[in-house]
Amino acid sequence: MAHDGALLVDKPAGLSSFDVVAKLKSAYRKGFGIQRSRDLPKFGHGGTLDPFATGLLVVAVGEGTKLARYFLGATKGYEFTVQFGQASASGDSTDPVIQTSEHLPVSLEEISRATAAMAAQKPYPMVPPMHSAKKRDGRRLYELAREGIEIEREPVDVQLHEFQVSRLESPAAHGSVICSAGTYVRVLAQDLARNLGTVGMLSALRRTRSGSFQLADALPLDLLIERLSSGVAPETLSSWVPLDHLLTGMASVEATADQAVALIQGRQHVLPVIAKKAQLPSPDGDAQLAIYTDQRRLVAVARRKALEGWALERVFANRS
Repeated sequence: MAHDGALLVDKPAGLSSFDVVAKLKSAYRKGFGIQRSRDLPKFGHGGTLDPFATGLLVVAVGEGTKLARYFLGATKGYEFTVQFGQASASGDSTDPVIQTSEHLPVSLEEISRATAAMAAQKPYPMVPPMHSAKKRDGRRLYELAREGIEIEREPVDVQLHEFQVSRLESPAAHGSVICSAGTYVRVLAQDLARNLGTVGMLSALRRTRSGSFQLADALPLDLLIERLSSGVAPETLSSWVPLDHLLTGMASVEATADQAVALIQGRQHVLPVIAKKAQLPSPDGDAQLAIYTDQRRLVAVARRKALEGWALERVFANRS
């Protein structure tokens, strides 16, 4: 039986996102007695979490991996702790302190004014950190950073939908942020400290949300490994999200049986007719659309570009 969907994982600290995927694949292989790699479903994550961070990691399985790109661009939510008065090269407490400051914020109100001012910038210009996976001339920035090389980076625009600090336990402050994909929370912590006249770094980071998925619905990695290793089917786990529910939150529409067959066959001329039923807020701008059968089975994902019209991005056969 094919397992197509995603597991919501509560990632522990100390593991990379790749490590989590590898452990789940190994557990699945053991639990289902799979000998050949070609018989193993694909696994992939939908949004990297640094080893330092904990919390929600969406791990796509089987056909669900074809939708991972949409998780990558989803709005994210985090809880964090920023340590004022100390700074490291990476922006978090996993690296040695390289800079200190005796100046510390004196009140929660002072910090709240600074976070409000930052969130009011629409968009917020963020300079990617050197310790990141972004590439320059074919090389990851973190590779250059490990060699002691620092290069100038252009700021990228991100959105801070909510940014607040709820508790001050000097020199640490605890808060939360809801932000667009591509936001580096450790850079936010550094920027916040700078705006308060000091230095700072993250001492804790926990992802609580990724798009429509919530940490509250995830299961700890160790428990998932135990269950999969015992041969428990993924779809019986409480943290399993089936393929047909992975794009909750994306604009959607139901296709007729004939239209669904046409899409599976790659006949894109039916897309404008199908899209009209979706009543999208913007009639001409960029848009994404999840297309379902009348039984709410996902059959395709389409994208509209303002100057090019509708085109199929993903098609799922045997879904009509």
